[in-house]
Amino acid sequence: MSRRLVTGFLAAAALAACATAPAGPPPFDPVGSYTYAADVNGQIIPGTMTIERGDDGYTGSVASDMFPPLSVLSVEVDGQTVTIEVAGPEGQLLIAGTVSGDTIEGTWAMGEGSGTFTATKSG
Repeated sequence: MSRRLVTGFLAAAALAACATAPAGPPPFDPVGSYTYAADVNGQIIPGTMTIERGDDGYTGSVASDMFPPLSVLSVEVDGQTVTIEVAGPEGQLLIAGTVSGDTIEGTWAMGEGSGTFTATKSG
């Protein structure tokens, strides 16, 4: 086979694969208010989280009866996954989760501690 024929065949196959690939859901929009439940050493801690769109990215806060409101430092969205960095009392709190509908399920980590969490968008 000639080089031109092989190149043409490969290009056609690549275009066909792209054309038939199903479109995924749009990227998750994290802006809103959430209620969450975090597992901290076997104890479920409820709270609220608010994410707003600012001029330089996302801002917001995370609050609970167990600690004062903490500032959201950054939010990164990649399709249906989200990573949230929060200024915690013992260093940065990192929240990472997967989105399904209006619910984020994932993990949190701060210092030596870590656990799971679920947050549901309420507005």
